Amino acid sequence: MKMRAVLGMATAAIAVSLVGTATASADPVNPNDYLIGNTVYFNAGPAQCSIGPDGTTGCDIAPGIAKWLDMIPVTDLAIDVPFLPAHPTFGVFGAYGRSDAQWLGQGPNGYGSTISYAGATCSGGGRGGISCNSKGHSFSFGWSGTQTN
Repeated sequence: MKMRAVLGMATAAIAVSLVGTATASADPVNPNDYLIGNTVYFNAGPAQCSIGPDGTTGCDIAPGIAKWLDMIPVTDLAIDVPFLPAHPTFGVFGAYGRSDAQWLGQGPNGYGSTISYAGATCSGGGRGGISCNSKGHSFSFGWSGTQTN
């Protein structure tokens, strides 16, 4: 049983490093191409995301993709205030994304590109990974799991 846990952690570490590598080389896109009003909206993989003019960042995530604290299934993650780490809002504040938003970048399903706006940056890094940073915090989700800080 312990060997399976060690193997699982090693596999997760490799997957996280691959997502990190993919996002580091992502092509930047022009946020003006994604503006609707004063908010940037984009779709990437299993998520519909937005970055507001104050750097508030959030993604609505397809069910079954993200688990907060590795145990609680969530369908959204947000960075909305500087004194809280990234967290789910459980839909309390409504949707973050729009189904009619453009796919992020040129890659299939929006992977391989980075968008920056209002001090926030989000990347569709491939291997099912999406990551966002804003207000000193970050979240990522995809095949390698869900991380928030």
